[in-house]
Amino acid sequence: MNIGIDVDGVLTDIHSFNLQHAPKFFKKRFNRDVADETPYDIRDIFKCPESEYKAYWKKYLLRYAIFEPARKGAKATVRKLHEDGHKIYIISKRVFTCQDNFLGKLMRFIVRNWLWRNGIKHHEIVFCDNDIADSKKTACLEKRIDIMVDDEPVNIYSVAPIAKVICFATSYNRDCEGVNIVRVQDWEEVYGVIGNPRETSC
Repeated sequence: MNIGIDVDGVLTDIHSFNLQHAPKFFKKRFNRDVADETPYDIRDIFKCPESEYKAYWKKYLLRYAIFEPARKGAKATVRKLHEDGHKIYIISKRVFTCQDNFLGKLMRFIVRNWLWRNGIKHHEIVFCDNDIADSKKTACLEKRIDIMVDDEPVNIYSVAPIAKVICFATSYNRDCEGVNIVRVQDWEEVYGVIGNPRETSC
């Protein structure tokens, strides 16, 4: 099978990273407290304007992109899927990766280097435009993806009509359910679902 795997929130735990670093940053810099831990986006967590959101990521983006480790079990599971004969596509909407400038080249290099350093086996990397809601659906159609592993609701609902979606369960996607969507708690469960295709429909 052709398997698509997201980076931010799936191979990494970006939500935990933000909840670890953002509260202190927003409190000290803008005297702003957490409004709701549930959402995916920093702007919703802190009910902050775009200027504060950009200030946070200006300070923490490279720290996250370079040093945040892979989730427990990700390396071993992806390697097993690779060894089982599945074709692994890394399909990411990482910010800046679709820009045709120095920043875009830098971020693409960082993603590739991060995958190599964390031992994430793959056949191809597909960078999708973060500003286009259906960009992952387009990528899945082009690469004939059978199963997509993702965490962000907009991507899950976009891809589900054309491929099976394994939803990496988090607080911000707790309501994501439906045909072709299967929720998992960790990478061990991801392997169990892919190893038992009948479990990928609900």
